[in-house]
Amino acid sequence: MGRLIQTLQPEGLGVSMRLENAPRLAEALQAAMPGWPLDRWPASAAPYRALAAWWEEGCYYQAVPAREGPRRLPGIATATCSLIADLIPEALKALPSMTGLHCAAVEVQGRLVLFPATHRAGKSLLSAAFAAAGYRVFADDVLMLTADGQGMALGLAPRLRLPLPPSLPSGLARFIVDHDDVSDRRYHYLALDDGRLAGHGVTRPIGAIVMLDRLPGTPAASLTRLSPGDGLLRLLGQSLAGEEHDPSRLLERLLPMMHNLPCGLLRYDDPMAAVERVVAGLDEAPVAAPHPQPAPAPRGSQSPAESPDTAWRRLPFSAEYALGEECFLVDVGGGVHRLSAVAGGIWRLLGIEPLTSAEVAALLAERFPDVERSRLGRDVASLFEDLAVAGLVAPADP
Repeated sequence: MGRLIQTLQPEGLGVSMRLENAPRLAEALQAAMPGWPLDRWPASAAPYRALAAWWEEGCYYQAVPAREGPRRLPGIATATCSLIADLIPEALKALPSMTGLHCAAVEVQGRLVLFPATHRAGKSLLSAAFAAAGYRVFADDVLMLTADGQGMALGLAPRLRLPLPPSLPSGLARFIVDHDDVSDRRYHYLALDDGRLAGHGVTRPIGAIVMLDRLPGTPAASLTRLSPGDGLLRLLGQSLAGEEHDPSRLLERLLPMMHNLPCGLLRYDDPMAAVERVVAGLDEAPVAAPHPQPAPAPRGSQSPAESPDTAWRRLPFSAEYALGEECFLVDVGGGVHRLSAVAGGIWRLLGIEPLTSAEVAALLAERFPDVERSRLGRDVASLFEDLAVAGLVAPADP
């Protein structure tokens, strides 16, 4: 019996997918990538290196570089997912001017609402709910960020983990069943038309960032406003740019779109109620939220910061950026640090001359007369300790 070899070439990539004796997998890939054009090449004429997968004895397998044996993929949706996941790094290589963001994204009123990744928070299920409500999905897992700060779709269908939650609203459950495209026991790809799924290369400006907190049993969806700094930190943490990306350059790219960008925390259980809350929340006036205090740094038996008479000086750093009242620092090692409005003010004072915690506490006492001096002293000492641990300050020379 002869071998059936098919080669699929995703548009814009320097890698193809070579499938052996797997015609159903070729159909599944085209169904799961409806917005990403795939060319077919004869096996002998394929011009690019290939990701190889095949069907053998009732199971799919995929060759993995630097791995002794192939990856076993028991279902067709699982095999589809594995191959698509290996295409994402190739897309990042092919689009060096862009940044990959690990997030879901949907279009609302001509702008994108981004849902940065949180483990098992329901990004894909929420994307399905937006699609069921008539909105267009740009991503359920990876969105490309262009050099001018717009989000670009890859054209991949949302992929849901199975089994679906038993508490799923009946209308959404029917929508998912009626839009079954490729599925097995682990995954279910949604079949969406052009009105509900953006095609490869379609771009829209970013309109809001919403962090997800899915809590089973939550009686009603709520949307709490956060500062733009919360959204910036989450996007920095979900960047897929790779090990060689420069945090300073990434901050420069993200900062222009973060100014005045609504950010929120969505607590929900019912995905359809969450859709309604997000859409309604985009029209509401922003409400300032307090900046959460960082956890205290580990302390030894004695620290220079505990002495109110120790003068502190700034150490060399790579970059400093302002976002609203907050400040973001990039240290010489590439780490990113977020300072509140007060901490940023202290940082700027240290740029003028070294100061002791007692001197800083005295200045703060004039600004906050209702706060106990002892508390101000402790807070300033804790800040200096945290900055010292981060390698941003050190005791000044005597």
